[in-house]
Amino acid sequence: MTSFQPVIIIGAARSGTKLVRDLIALHPAVERVPYDVNYVWRLGNEIVPHDELSPEMLSPRLRQRIRRNFERYSAGAPFLVEKTVSNCLRVHYVHAVFPEAHFIHLVREGHDVVESAYRQWLASPDWRYILRKARTFPLTEALGYALSYAGDVFRRVLVRDEKRFGTWGPRYAGIDEDVASKDLLEVCAIQWARCVLKAIHDLDSLPAEQVCTIRYEEFVRDPLGSLTVLARCIGIDPAPYVERVDLKGVSQREISKGRRNLSVEQMALIRPHIQETLAVLGYL
Repeated sequence: MTSFQPVIIIGAARSGTKLVRDLIALHPAVERVPYDVNYVWRLGNEIVPHDELSPEMLSPRLRQRIRRNFERYSAGAPFLVEKTVSNCLRVHYVHAVFPEAHFIHLVREGHDVVESAYRQWLASPDWRYILRKARTFPLTEALGYALSYAGDVFRRVLVRDEKRFGTWGPRYAGIDEDVASKDLLEVCAIQWARCVLKAIHDLDSLPAEQVCTIRYEEFVRDPLGSLTVLARCIGIDPAPYVERVDLKGVSQREISKGRRNLSVEQMALIRPHIQETLAVLGYL
């Protein structure tokens, strides 16, 4: 057993997972993993070309390796929150590693996510972030993943054709074929829908007391109320959020940004890929 209670945020890339993680971690009983650590979750499975890992791929020895890697982030805190976005595609695998974990499912309106993800795919690498993260990377344990990640980063720098950028974010099974054959905006839409629907399906099979679902829009409109709800879900005293946390910097500006920024043609292009998921989430 680990010395901390794991709190795993499950949310598609660009859904606000970093914001929620960082605000939860302002509680004195909570430490955070400061970066997405897909390489930790992929230990021993680096050769798999996607992130859709299943519990059958997890041996007892591998489970201990992954848990041991998270132990170093806890700094003695009773709770540790982390938010690797690719975990949307492998909830059962994550649960097999941490069967005691609390899961927070963060969902966000699909047009906003797709538009934000599209900009992220095309953005230049954030070298300061990459270098900070690299200092924590267990190179001897995950050399294969490191080489693959470095290859994707340098392709973004050296090749300006969006079709040859490699991939960004969660790698669903078949993503490389989609990148080669579809418009990049469509790939972003498929990526969001696959992540959300897979997460919903898998979280539904976990014990209800271990899962709490929250909307990004509700969180930014009432961050204190949302943190209070989440604190009760994961079993910590909500009082420190009320007494100590300054939430004035939480903004609602990103709500509906996708519909504002996407053209009519772009909206029509992604509609077939996101319509079902929007309906499942109640955004229609």
